Amino acid sequence: MEVTSHVLQGNPGSSIEGLVLTFKRYKLPDNSGKRWSGSTPVALVFAHCVGTHKETWVPVIEQLYQFQSCATSRVTISEAWSMDSPNHGEAAAINDKTLLGRTQGITGYDWGRGVQALLKSGLICSSKVVSIGHSAGACIMVLSTVDYSPNDLPYSSMILVEPTFMTKELLAEAFKRPTEIVRVMNAVKNRRDIWESKEAARAWFAKRLPWNRWDTRILDSFIEYGLRNLPTATYPDRTSGVTLACTRAQETVGYIYHQDGVNANERLKDICPKIPVHCIFGAEIDLVPHETHRTVYDASQGRRMSSVTRIQGAGHLVTQEAPLKLAREIWTALTHDYDNQSKPRL
Repeated sequence: MEVTSHVLQGNPGSSIEGLVLTFKRYKLPDNSGKRWSGSTPVALVFAHCVGTHKETWVPVIEQLYQFQSCATSRVTISEAWSMDSPNHGEAAAINDKTLLGRTQGITGYDWGRGVQALLKSGLICSSKVVSIGHSAGACIMVLSTVDYSPNDLPYSSMILVEPTFMTKELLAEAFKRPTEIVRVMNAVKNRRDIWESKEAARAWFAKRLPWNRWDTRILDSFIEYGLRNLPTATYPDRTSGVTLACTRAQETVGYIYHQDGVNANERLKDICPKIPVHCIFGAEIDLVPHETHRTVYDASQGRRMSSVTRIQGAGHLVTQEAPLKLAREIWTALTHDYDNQSKPRL
């Protein structure tokens, strides 16, 4: 793949003014791969979950291009874009000092406006854009549509991977008893975040949940892009070693905007009648309960999905645990929406 990095500025006057937005575009050389007569070119835009980074999607993107090269489908992925949340990955390092003053972190609407900056930049060449988001990233993709009329959405279809949406009723009940999300928030607050080297960090993560369940390429990518060298604005006096690119403080507040998930669930009612929407879940219920999953695809509430699938052997972190299986389901959704002439050989 050809990989190019792109940087945009948060729009003046918006909630992301002063923040730098980082993206990568992945595409095949123009002279490679099959180009079918009458094929439908689509651009893919990816958003990651809290605590990771845009490069997490690379194994999925590579596999999608592999499917394209060996299938009879007339879908052509013209380009794939992946974005860091402004307080994660490469963006976190660039926005280091600015983020110290943003103790409230980055809301779903903030990140959604960052996606809008890409959509409005003119950088995406295809007229058909597919949004793909995992966990909080799924919420972000839905919220990135809020400034658009349902009759003029920026996406031609949407793929939601383990979306963390809920109803207002579920939100009211969520914190009346200990829940997994509370456990995760407490763990993040106290997580170790300094190691003497990336090699030492990898050995530490490889022995612990959830990282020891990750595909090795995803773990290697996290060590490369999810960590950064010291010193940082958070640790200005530490002169050696590595720390988390997304700080513990920034990741912790990434889990507090529960109303964003409620609002995204409501917005989905407007989206489903207009474009195809697919849901992909991990078959193992380890973080998001069944009743929360069911609210996302509740057809009686207007959230009628084009497909709902579950991936065996993976839980909420399906992107990290089973990227190739996930790529297969995404490819199936793409061929369902954009290829009416033939079926892929997978």
